[in-house]
Amino acid sequence: MESHIGIINKHSVAIDSQRGVEKFHAFSKVVGIFASLTPKLQHLGDSHQNYIHWVNCSENIPSTLDRTGVDLANLPPELHCGQITVPMDYARPQGPNNTITLSLAIIRPPSPNGVLFVNTGGSDPGAVVAWEVALNQTAMFSGLSDYYDMMFMDIRGTYGSNPISLSLDAAAALPSTYPQNESDFNVYKQASAAFFQSWIDNSSPPGILQFVSTKEVVQDYEQIRKALGYSKIHFLGESYGTYRAQKYALAFPNRVGNFALDSGVPYGMTLFDRAQAHVNSGNRALLRADAYCQNSPSCPFHGKGIGSVSKAVHSIFAAPPCSEPVPVQLLQQAVLAMLGNGGLPDFPLLLNRLKDALDGNCSTLLGNSTLTVESIVAIPLECGDIEYNRVTYEEFKSSLDAGLARDETGIGMTMTWSLQLACSGWPFPEATETNEPNPHKMLLVTADFDATAPTEWTSYIWERQARKSALVVRHGDGHVSFQLPDQPSSLITKEFLRTGVLPKPRNETLVSVYSPCMHRAPIPDPYKVQTGAAAGDAATD
Repeated sequence: MESHIGIINKHSVAIDSQRGVEKFHAFSKVVGIFASLTPKLQHLGDSHQNYIHWVNCSENIPSTLDRTGVDLANLPPELHCGQITVPMDYARPQGPNNTITLSLAIIRPPSPNGVLFVNTGGSDPGAVVAWEVALNQTAMFSGLSDYYDMMFMDIRGTYGSNPISLSLDAAAALPSTYPQNESDFNVYKQASAAFFQSWIDNSSPPGILQFVSTKEVVQDYEQIRKALGYSKIHFLGESYGTYRAQKYALAFPNRVGNFALDSGVPYGMTLFDRAQAHVNSGNRALLRADAYCQNSPSCPFHGKGIGSVSKAVHSIFAAPPCSEPVPVQLLQQAVLAMLGNGGLPDFPLLLNRLKDALDGNCSTLLGNSTLTVESIVAIPLECGDIEYNRVTYEEFKSSLDAGLARDETGIGMTMTWSLQLACSGWPFPEATETNEPNPHKMLLVTADFDATAPTEWTSYIWERQARKSALVVRHGDGHVSFQLPDQPSSLITKEFLRTGVLPKPRNETLVSVYSPCMHRAPIPDPYKVQTGAAAGDAATD
């Protein structure tokens, strides 16, 4: 949305991060004194042991909440809002110059069977999802919200959790094209360094930017677990939330309950391999748009034969037919963004906008999204997790050349490459990337044609690290299968989260399930898997 990455360039073309939960979220609710409902807090003698301050939800309304029809005087009683103070830097004692406040919200049924932490990915607003659940603005969590305490936290550095900021001019100064030589690469690094200096200058408390990475986020989760008094947590991680879930499990193995990872982001996978998988997923996504067109009489290219959509895209890139001059890279970015579309690709919309562009009107394809802090905050959140800033120009060029050789779309860019460049000027030590095995039994979920978190990434996790886990493969499109509540993959995920029992193997039209150490079948032919809303690829149908 999530992008596991969320990057918007200076021309305001969104390439969303590894997450797209229905829409951008909503928040609203009261809480009276919650102490009588809260599990007894355990005093564990930890110097970082903190407690949740429960607040009145009606006075702490998140900015992204859809407040249409919301009666703040009569909020659902199961919604509770809180704040917790934690160290900015966990390596130092908490104190006046080393404290930040995190916002969270909990859905609490009458008799919870434990606690489920939910991370919807990247820099998505977190706590607001609890409001959506309580206000019936989403059905995604039915079957879970009446079973568990469900905890949603705004990730540090975002929304209600000590949001960081920058001058948008510094973001606009990042080059919009990939470097073609080492001189270009150094220019990009300098722009990236200025980009991060702007975050440093405009964020507080001083020094916060160095401490917004996953290693701090997993410590935040642990503080909340302690404050709630649970010995273990269950976890639904989506998109970049899967990376955080894995890192929590490695850091606190004795606290791991039922963990489900949807649209996995791996640790230990080389940036080269990540990028090549992204190229492959882009190729498949464009073929899926073409397959949709062949099956839909309303498609403007229907009846022109297999490959007609790819031909249209290549034609637009080769000689932009726009009525006013438009740099080709903006058109490439726009098509890439629409193939992801915040998680659920809207092929009818994409196909109609391609037709508009061929007719000379490129404005609908380019869109009119606005550059905001929220749209790019995922970059500093992720730059400290991997050694992006150690990538040399030779390494970047090797990856780019290999990817372009296999790119069938003409787009010529991936979110992996874009993030490498955006992070090239990261001024702090990055986390040391490891490839240690994950010994826990988990559920891994992927979609064959996910254009945002390539299905190869989840296969890597399953085959190399989480070898005791089951793999669920949804045969369709889109990023984060849990967004589709009626899909078999979502029902399987909920059952595992409730019971901890891995599903049995099966092979069906919409889903395949593999037990640990089985062999995954090849990714199917994009034209031989059904298309349409049932496959998750027609948001406006």
